[in-house]
Amino acid sequence: MKKIKILPLILILCLVFTTYNPDAFALDDPRLKSADSVILVDMYTGEIVYEKEPNMEHSIASLTKVMTCLLAVEAVEDGRVKLSDTVEAQEDCLQGLDVSSSNAGIKPGEVMTYKDLLFCALVHSANDACNVLATYIEGSISKFVVKMNQRAQEIGCKNTHFIDTDGMLNRSEGHYSTAYDLSLITREAMSHKLFVEVCSTVDYEVSPTNYRDAFEIHNTNALVSADGLYGDSYLYDGVIGVKTGFTKPAGYCLISTCKRDDKYFLAVVLGCNGVLTYTVVGEYQNFQDSATLYDWAFQNFSYKDVFLAGEPLTRVEIENAKDNQTVALGPDRSIQLLMPNDITDDKINIDIQLYDDKLVAPVTEGDVLGRAEVYFDGEYYTTVDMLAKTSIELDKAAARKQKIHNFFSSGWVKGILIGVPACIVLFIAISAFLKYRRRQQLKVRMEAMERRKRAQAAQQSSAQRARQGNPQSAQRQAAQQGTRRSENPQRESVSRQNAYDRDEDELRRKQAAAAAARRRAQAAQRQSAQKAVNPNSIPNSTSQRRQPQQSATAERRENGQPSQTPRQQAPQVREKSVEEMDLDELIRSLGVDFKDI
Repeated sequence: MKKIKILPLILILCLVFTTYNPDAFALDDPRLKSADSVILVDMYTGEIVYEKEPNMEHSIASLTKVMTCLLAVEAVEDGRVKLSDTVEAQEDCLQGLDVSSSNAGIKPGEVMTYKDLLFCALVHSANDACNVLATYIEGSISKFVVKMNQRAQEIGCKNTHFIDTDGMLNRSEGHYSTAYDLSLITREAMSHKLFVEVCSTVDYEVSPTNYRDAFEIHNTNALVSADGLYGDSYLYDGVIGVKTGFTKPAGYCLISTCKRDDKYFLAVVLGCNGVLTYTVVGEYQNFQDSATLYDWAFQNFSYKDVFLAGEPLTRVEIENAKDNQTVALGPDRSIQLLMPNDITDDKINIDIQLYDDKLVAPVTEGDVLGRAEVYFDGEYYTTVDMLAKTSIELDKAAARKQKIHNFFSSGWVKGILIGVPACIVLFIAISAFLKYRRRQQLKVRMEAMERRKRAQAAQQSSAQRARQGNPQSAQRQAAQQGTRRSENPQRESVSRQNAYDRDEDELRRKQAAAAAARRRAQAAQRQSAQKAVNPNSIPNSTSQRRQPQQSATAERRENGQPSQTPRQQAPQVREKSVEEMDLDELIRSLGVDFKDI
């Protein structure tokens, strides 16, 4: 009895712990049967909801016809062809086809409408119809294949390469794509109304041709049609198109879309098992795995409003606004995110960025003032414009003040306000320095002139003393003048030596002049003595006077002095002759002192 009572308690505790285990709420992956490569995409946004080896290169069989029919639809929309055009099948319509492959029984020379060929290619998966369309649109199958590859690159495919229009060739031969690239191609194709109309058609009647009567075709997608090869066991509510595919290298493949309520998904499954792969009996797992993906997505995902169009998200200040108003900013459109049901709102982040660091009045309602970037679980999702929700008037007084402030805050004005006073101060400083320098130079020149004057005065004084018969005093005076002539020791020494040399030269000249004067005096004394002894022996006065003068002139030339000074040449006074002089005048004219006689 006790064991029976304990057992329910243990079961209850296990249930409680299981309920509160966080891992119990984690979203499990969909349980797929056999798909090698899978992708599930939100058709509205392109957001990847689930993926399995999405970039694995794979043979794609008749999924190739999505690109073929996309180009055929675009040719109609561009006006290059019309749906009502009649097209004659050329000899290349059966190029590369196997008799067992999916065909519409078209023969060379058969004439069909462009519309019938388009429906045969996409609804019935007719390989021959694809070749006829390619030749009609581009002139040849090879040129059309080039366009297929170019269009794939434009859409953004990175791992896709086509070499035929129908997918009969496989990856080993260079014809391949990926689940992700096929999702890009299909989203582009489903944006065209005519493509959606054709791929979602369940049954279609082909008009009579020149070779046969009208005949009916059925959609090969068992999620859409119960009249095809696979029966009604795979029908799925809400499925719209798109295309089936099968070859043994590719396996069973399917591209489909499904829309329920507000959710719209795109599923691509590649490499699934089926009857003709000899791995299962009575199953086509490309339809089963696609249905499993849709069940998982509809049960576990829902759209959550990030924000609604016009809903204010933030308020910002506006400079020069009347009454200091602020403006509310809101998104230009509503944003919804497809998220797992157990994800909370804290996984959503919104980064609002203004286009200008400062918003300035006036502001008009609806002006785009910034943007909001939306991130989901740390990954970028989308961007919306942020619009002003109200108009803001300009405060004119504040605007004027702001203009004045901006004017004086501008770089060039600041440069002028700072540069001009600085230039004035610099000019004054330079002027003062130059003035001071000129004064110093003038002072130096004045001192030099004063020294030269003192030196000249000293020389004149020395010369006078030398003439008075005191050569030693003149030499000492010249030496003193030379000592004061220089300010620095080296120049003073050189100047003193030069002064000594000049004084010695001057002294020698003066001594020579004194000696000549003494000789003349002695000659005069001798002549006076002779006259006293023999008065009749006095020579002619004129010749006697001329001889001392000539001798004096010669002495001056020897001493480097001029023969006659200007003062000597100026007045010419008539001298008395010897006969006119008395004895006293004659003796005085000879320069003889009576004391000496």
